[in-house]
Amino acid sequence: MRKRSFEYGLRRVMGEIVSGIVTSAIVDSFLNAGLLPPAYATLFSVLNMLGTISLILAMPFWGTIYLIGWRFGLWIMLQTGLVGVGEAIIYFGVPLAVLIVRILKHI
Repeated sequence: MRKRSFEYGLRRVMGEIVSGIVTSAIVDSFLNAGLLPPAYATLFSVLNMLGTISLILAMPFWGTIYLIGWRFGLWIMLQTGLVGVGEAIIYFGVPLAVLIVRILKHI
């Protein structure tokens, strides 16, 4: 499968979200059990923000069909409740802006 295809974008967004949920659940369970100090929760939040920022910065370099597949996968995850509204706004808005810029460049 080509790495810029619709299916690849769809699979990637689902994989990213599921891995984020699993990682969050593991960290939360360790925090609740007292196995990690509370400072790790802050560190984890900062790392999540850095990951989001790097993802947003990479989006302009993704293929158009890939971006559409990624957004479709995100929409599915939003419908199932796996993505919060705040995250969805960011993750829908940035690719939409990239797609609009691409369309305007070709007009």
